[in-house]
Amino acid sequence: MAYARILIVDDETVLSRSLQIDLQDDGFAVDTADSGEAALALIETSRPDLVLLDLRLPGINGIHVLEKIRTYTENPAVIIMTAYGDTQTTVEAIKCGADDFINKPFELRELKRLIHKALDVQKEKREFEYLKYQQRRFRRFSNLVGESEAMQSVFEKIELLAEADDCNVLILGESGTGKDLVASAIHYKSRRSKSPFVEINCTAFPESLLESELFGYEKGAFTDAKARKVGLLELGEGGSIFLDEIGEMALASQAKLLMFLEKKKFKRLGSGKDLEVDARIIAATNRDLEKAMRDRRFRQDLYYRLNVASLHLPPLRQRKSDIPLLVDYFLKSFCEEMGKEAMTPSAKVMDLFLSYPWHGNVRELRNVIERAVIFSRGHVIEIEHLPQEMLGSTGKTIRDFFKATDQIDSLPIDEVLAEVEKELIENALKASGGNKSSAAENLGISRFSLKRRLDRLKLDR
Repeated sequence: MAYARILIVDDETVLSRSLQIDLQDDGFAVDTADSGEAALALIETSRPDLVLLDLRLPGINGIHVLEKIRTYTENPAVIIMTAYGDTQTTVEAIKCGADDFINKPFELRELKRLIHKALDVQKEKREFEYLKYQQRRFRRFSNLVGESEAMQSVFEKIELLAEADDCNVLILGESGTGKDLVASAIHYKSRRSKSPFVEINCTAFPESLLESELFGYEKGAFTDAKARKVGLLELGEGGSIFLDEIGEMALASQAKLLMFLEKKKFKRLGSGKDLEVDARIIAATNRDLEKAMRDRRFRQDLYYRLNVASLHLPPLRQRKSDIPLLVDYFLKSFCEEMGKEAMTPSAKVMDLFLSYPWHGNVRELRNVIERAVIFSRGHVIEIEHLPQEMLGSTGKTIRDFFKATDQIDSLPIDEVLAEVEKELIENALKASGGNKSSAAENLGISRFSLKRRLDRLKLDR
């Protein structure tokens, strides 16, 4: 295992130190502890892949340390070391979950054989568990639904991009169109499917933390760095890294990401050692990156590195023929999940679904269906089961407002302008998923100006 970390727990200082030096020469990262209490503290912070554990320790004995280790979610492999040849104690250790044991004094060659054997088994277990997780996740989240011509084109591109599993991909589309589902489908259909799919939302971390989350850091790299942290990029070894909302990444982080894309190497914060990661980069954004480049908020060189192959997801309003399929799919999923009998939408509900603008796209439709299933007690989804804000919307545009108004010429100009302004702001907010900064940017005004307009039009809920 690359960069495997070993913890030696033994109160014999000379033995611990000599083993540490020898194993470090073999490429392992090695920590030592001289008591059970010190060992448990180190396991919490350094998360070793394997523990060499002596049974006779001052304070907490080895059996108690082993029992505690096995309560952790990510517990390491454990090899018991004992100088006493106590069969009963060894059997007890095996029952508590020890992976192997060796009697002191031992041959170093034999110990190394057991170490490599235990690490190989540990790796296989983790890969198996991760594969099961991926399969569950794929079945639940990566089922893309659609028979429209636009979606058939998307499916074809997913197949092609899955085969070209080394090229970077940029997924474009409005908020709620399913960019994350497409990214996971590309990964799971590729040869990288047995390796991790690491999702990183660039808006989930403050700018000051994003770099340390991506690249990790060494103990002491900064004030609060009390232990080494493995970065998210490193966790994606052999698999795919999904950078969602890449358009929101700060310029400083963009520069460091570009260096990684160019060399496939990076340094943890506080380290001078290059780490090489074989991972495919899939990025997604709902922003206009070309405009962001013109405004000097997104690096042009990074854009071209990411945009080796691009895929544009159509908004739901451009593939309304898929709405009945999506409604049926979500109804079946939520009824099964909530233990309810099968439901169908009424004719009025389906008519509303087909005429509604769906500014939040598939995500908004999914949320509406989930809410309807929760509130419905029968077998039919009726109008009253839908959100009030949806019932108040006819799906009409300002052009429809003009056409439907016979006395348009006699309307006060302030009323007409307010109606136009209201629709533009509502559309911008829905397109940005409620993100006011993004909506203000798309409208070409400041966030403060947007806030004042929301207050004046009584739209700020």
